[in-house]
Amino acid sequence: MQKLFEEIKVPQKELENMVNEKLDSIQKDSRKKKRTKVLCGFTAAAACMTALVVFSVSNPVLAAQLPLIGHLFGQVENKQPYYRDMDETQVQTMPENEEEENVVDGMKISLSEIYCNTEALYMTVVIESKEAFPEYLLDNPLMQNHDFYMLDAVENFDFIDQPLLFPLQVNGKYIDDHTFVGSTRVDFTFGYSGSDENESFVFPDTIPESFHWNMDVKNIYTYYGNSPSDSGETYTKNGPWSFETDVAAKQTERIVKEVNDYGPNGMGITTAEKREYEILLNLGYDESKVDGYDVESIQSVVLDADGKYMLDKAGMLPIGDFNVSKIDVYYFPVASEEDWMAIQEKLTVGEPADFIKEIAIHHTEIDFGS
Repeated sequence: MQKLFEEIKVPQKELENMVNEKLDSIQKDSRKKKRTKVLCGFTAAAACMTALVVFSVSNPVLAAQLPLIGHLFGQVENKQPYYRDMDETQVQTMPENEEEENVVDGMKISLSEIYCNTEALYMTVVIESKEAFPEYLLDNPLMQNHDFYMLDAVENFDFIDQPLLFPLQVNGKYIDDHTFVGSTRVDFTFGYSGSDENESFVFPDTIPESFHWNMDVKNIYTYYGNSPSDSGETYTKNGPWSFETDVAAKQTERIVKEVNDYGPNGMGITTAEKREYEILLNLGYDESKVDGYDVESIQSVVLDADGKYMLDKAGMLPIGDFNVSKIDVYYFPVASEEDWMAIQEKLTVGEPADFIKEIAIHHTEIDFGS
């Protein structure tokens, strides 16, 4: 698989190995197999997005820092590879639990906000610890400001006949010594494992306008270490924590374009999907398209219709304020990681389209219409 370099240097390999070991034990092949690499990602978060943890705002210090209801997604959106500017009119507030509910061994987890469309279920959360989180988590060299928690979760949707077994990753931040806030999502377009280890399933193509949902979290865990080169130790808290609510799903349009275009190293794009908050590029490899280059020697960048650089997070392009009536993918030779980092610096200033066109050896245009 083509080597990718991120703008921010993070301990990708170590985190991916740790999380993938868990994911590989439960994830099964499905018709969406091409996209499983997106679940693992190439950021320090290194796994699927997950549910966000939110605690009761009886703590006045925390209450002063938390945004208004409907704004918590915005509080942590820069920690996510997916959405921006969540439609606040469609954000649901989870019903509050009794004070004694969902508190296990001094740890309280409360879902706060939910947003759902036909592509995914998004959740925001705060994890509150009665005792201060250990210093090795609050100042964790392994995370390098990309903190996350994994939720070992079992979910039930009333429009499918089996539970969803999948660890959810909460990407976020510590806002004080006792509180972690973040968010996650369940993508309806991926394949998942079922209740039987030999079963797998995909969500139906049509997501109902409303449905009942519940989730049981068996435990939560994250990793820590003295340096990014450490294999990492695990910080774990055992539950269970339980959540249940009725969900309204905003009916959104998804535009799918057949592309099937490849660079001279055989790497390319099979299809492109424009969603509400992101563009998903389904990547592929065609050996017959190789023309004198090996996989590692070619990199690519994506520019929007105005020539602005869109950071590609393993095939996921957050739309944000970009003009995505069309996108352009440029392939060019790179001799080393240092060369790639130098190119990335140029992409963030001036008119990146000008110099990218000069060094590009292959170009793919994907038109989504106006």
